[in-house]
Amino acid sequence: MKHNSAGRKAKTRRASRKTSSERSPRYSTLSPRGKAVYDRTTNFITDLRRGVGSYKELLRKFHLSSRTARKYAGRDLLGGGRGNPVRASKADRRVRDLLFPMPMGDVPRRTRNSRQATQLSDYYNDREKLLYGKLSMAEFEAKWRGVRIAGEEVFADAGAILEMADADVLKMENLYTSVDGEQ
Repeated sequence: MKHNSAGRKAKTRRASRKTSSERSPRYSTLSPRGKAVYDRTTNFITDLRRGVGSYKELLRKFHLSSRTARKYAGRDLLGGGRGNPVRASKADRRVRDLLFPMPMGDVPRRTRNSRQATQLSDYYNDREKLLYGKLSMAEFEAKWRGVRIAGEEVFADAGAILEMADADVLKMENLYTSVDGEQ
């Protein structure tokens, strides 16, 4: 009979332990400090996915504890138990506040997909090449004309982009921005 009660205790202990498959906190309910930790965790996951450093090195780089990283990363951190290394999922559905290219300039938009963030990053890298003459207008327009990211078509008129750059409308220091206006 002792065996059964010990088995029940172990089972309840396992059931009460939080697993990594649980969802991370909802972005809209976080305080400004919580949003900052969430954003650092998002950058942590991105660097872990790209292999920039080891799990421990990246925790130090982004000033996160392992517990905090798991809390805010949720399902996006995999492994780490029984000698397995911690790794990031291939793609995630994390909230990111990004600048989106529009005819009137770069407008803040919220995305929920790492692949969309990567596509926008590729767009801005190509736009930078266009502005510095490393990519022709025809090549830029051929690559980005009609491309939709997050349900909206990116602005791919190379002539208008060059005019906007001359008018100093395109002041992009950072792809990631604050949708709420705080930066």
